[in-house]
Amino acid sequence: MDSKLLIKMEFCKRLSKCLDLLGYNQEMIDFRREKNTQLDDIHNITYPIPVITSGGKAEGTALYFESDIDRLFILKGMTCVNPSLSCSSHTVFHIDRLNCSPGYARLKIVQANSSLEQNQLKLENGYVMNDFSIGNPNTTDPMFDVNGTIITKQDRIGPAERYGNDFINYDFVVGMVCICPDLIEKWIQRERKYDWPDHNLVHQISSLEGHIVAVSDKGSMYPLTEWRICYTKAEIMLVYSFTESQAKLYMLLKLMAKSVLKPLCPAMSSYIMKNIVFWEIETNPSQHFSHASLIDRLIDTIIFLKKALESDYLESYMISERNLFQGRITDMERTILLEKVDELLKERENMFKHCTKIHRAMLKLKESPGEYSQEADKRDHIEKLVLNKNVIIKQTETADNSKEPPIQDRLKQNEKFIHYEKELHRLVVPDESELLKSDHNLEEVYRHRLFDILS
Repeated sequence: MDSKLLIKMEFCKRLSKCLDLLGYNQEMIDFRREKNTQLDDIHNITYPIPVITSGGKAEGTALYFESDIDRLFILKGMTCVNPSLSCSSHTVFHIDRLNCSPGYARLKIVQANSSLEQNQLKLENGYVMNDFSIGNPNTTDPMFDVNGTIITKQDRIGPAERYGNDFINYDFVVGMVCICPDLIEKWIQRERKYDWPDHNLVHQISSLEGHIVAVSDKGSMYPLTEWRICYTKAEIMLVYSFTESQAKLYMLLKLMAKSVLKPLCPAMSSYIMKNIVFWEIETNPSQHFSHASLIDRLIDTIIFLKKALESDYLESYMISERNLFQGRITDMERTILLEKVDELLKERENMFKHCTKIHRAMLKLKESPGEYSQEADKRDHIEKLVLNKNVIIKQTETADNSKEPPIQDRLKQNEKFIHYEKELHRLVVPDESELLKSDHNLEEVYRHRLFDILS
């Protein structure tokens, strides 16, 4: 075998191992998915407004403090449909896509619950306005993070009502079921040369509903009344179908974008990278994706991004007529991004010097592999404890807490919760006695250390 090929394969092997040790191994991905599904299930039994966790948390591809917690709340009994379709929901909206941006629509009420219409919906020229909001649908208890630190309302971003503190943010988006058969049919019937997504996955996705959320496209003719159509459930299923090497490609691209590209342009989000990876997997044979070819496939995705930047056009994977770059990147940002992308392509394996997280991991793996493996095992154990704590917090919440003691008092009576807390403190602040002697605020040290460990 050619020596250069051997060197590249060995590099890719170490890169894959680094991702495992950074918390992106399949076991942790599966554990995060399981716990976030459990959180949704508990919520949907307890509260009247169902929720779908989305983004990196639902995918299992983000450590606990590494990204926002994205939750889509679905209003019951409210359905948006094409005018040609009949619908038995209590409240029905007809979708009007005329002159709207691709993947967007305006909504007309054709059958309404009068109290909803009077109290929450505003109309402009007969169309529902997209300043729609119902406040925090999550709980009537005050909101706390996993450490008991209070969570407060932040500024709204797009369709998301944001709640958070110095350690974590929750993005709550309210949406409605959207039945738009022609859009999903275009996705189903799209010609594909290779075997992803396979027939069974396409069939499963074909039966899923879409959703519509309250935000217009950039530069829309109808900034006050346009809503965005999305297929959140479908995208989660697509990520779940990734092979281990495809998942690692996705995480590499996300990490590089977060470190290198997003500081140059806020539009370089993980959602953009996810769509690029979707296209990359669909348009290449499955045998192209392996741990031994990670760097080649990463280069391919960066080339894909470069072409999209040059054309100022990135097709949405689920709704290909929608341009994900529409109105989101300035000419100056595009110039700077293209310069940086060219730099990354020239550097190839050396590009990771720009991503501190990966660069440090590669050095640790080289210098002290045994010690680093123990450190990684400890971090994974800590994250599992945090996620288990979160499940107990969710189980302890009540939809009507008027006759209940505060949630923090209820948690103090839960033996499992107390056990998880003690174990976390033992692992995160093993030097507790020294910290107390030095007059440190123990809880503050614990919170900041835990954040650093799981970021």
